[in-house]
Amino acid sequence: MTSTDPRVGRLTPTSRHGTAAELAGNKKSKTDCAEPTTEPPTLVPMNWLTSAIIELKSITEELILRNPPLPVVDGLNPSRVRLDTATSAAAAVRHLIENQHHHDPTDDETALYERFRRGEVRLDNGTVLQPADTVAGGTFIWFYRRPAPERPVPGNMHLLYRDENILVADKPPFMSTLPRGQHITETAVVRARRQFGIDDLSPVHRLDRLTRGVLLFTVRREVRGAYQQLFERRLVQKTYDAVTPRPPGWTDLTQVEVPAGALHLGSPASALAAPSAAEPWVLRHRLIKDRGHLATYVAEGDANSETAVVGIRPSDLDDSKLVWTLQPHSGRTHQLRVNMRLFKTPIVDDPIYTDISDRALYDQTAPLPFVPAVEDEDFNRPMGLTARELSFTDPLSGEPRHFVSSYST
Repeated sequence: MTSTDPRVGRLTPTSRHGTAAELAGNKKSKTDCAEPTTEPPTLVPMNWLTSAIIELKSITEELILRNPPLPVVDGLNPSRVRLDTATSAAAAVRHLIENQHHHDPTDDETALYERFRRGEVRLDNGTVLQPADTVAGGTFIWFYRRPAPERPVPGNMHLLYRDENILVADKPPFMSTLPRGQHITETAVVRARRQFGIDDLSPVHRLDRLTRGVLLFTVRREVRGAYQQLFERRLVQKTYDAVTPRPPGWTDLTQVEVPAGALHLGSPASALAAPSAAEPWVLRHRLIKDRGHLATYVAEGDANSETAVVGIRPSDLDDSKLVWTLQPHSGRTHQLRVNMRLFKTPIVDDPIYTDISDRALYDQTAPLPFVPAVEDEDFNRPMGLTARELSFTDPLSGEPRHFVSSYST
């Protein structure tokens, strides 16, 4: 069985075969009744027809995912799953429950049939399924999963701004942006939907789980694409505060000793004037994050990441710490965390890059530091990375937008 993710309105890689209703009828075209000519008929290439069918399938899938037959309940989206073989509706849902990672232990046979009694198992077209109904292979069904209990993340989403189209809030640290793996209910989107009472609330971009700060949501589905395109086209200026230890000897921040390799692979150690918005330090590296590997590493080759350092100042909260103002121009995994480690000033309480070896920064086969399990994380020691500011031109009104986090650094 394969599934799609209605949160983002796209097929997941494991579900590329859409099962929309029949795509085209056998209507005659206007030329079917034309007088015959002596010219040979023009043959339509098969690849054109295939492309048209694929496009129509894609449009149909988008419509289904934008208008699912089941609503959001308690902040959670319904799940859409494609059946590989014919089976009864009850057997299909039972199999999905039993094979769900991190599911609620109370999600038993009684809970299974309660879904059917409430009409919560449906087809794409909204047809309500009964337990004994046979569902053909290749058919998609919708139902609600019950996630396992999760360790509550402290703090609420702090509202910064709201209008008819968008909502901006500060995300606490230790909270994933979207449901994934063992993090389902303790995520920004689910918590925000519950807190603000908006079922259609959807994040336009993502913040790492350990990062806190400004997160932009759309309030209505109709406007989501317009704001997502801002990020896809890199029309948003993102500014982060990274809190690091103050290295020994860094008393005068007007000139800073930059270690070798910090600016780019092979860059020499040098003394540089303090960075500013007018004259930033530009960091360019090729960063690779292999699937299943805990850390991102620096590789040879053309740079695929860029970060501007536009300021360094003492922390307002602790003079033994520095606050680096960073503006990433790309979005590689752990980009800013690796940037800071290359300066030999890892972000405070970074569970990976504080203790990572120099070798592991460049070699994915090198041993990595021990990282506590999620359930053992210390909520009193959040990582010192804050999404400080978000600036863009509103795609609907044309007005400039500028949002600033309420977190102190």
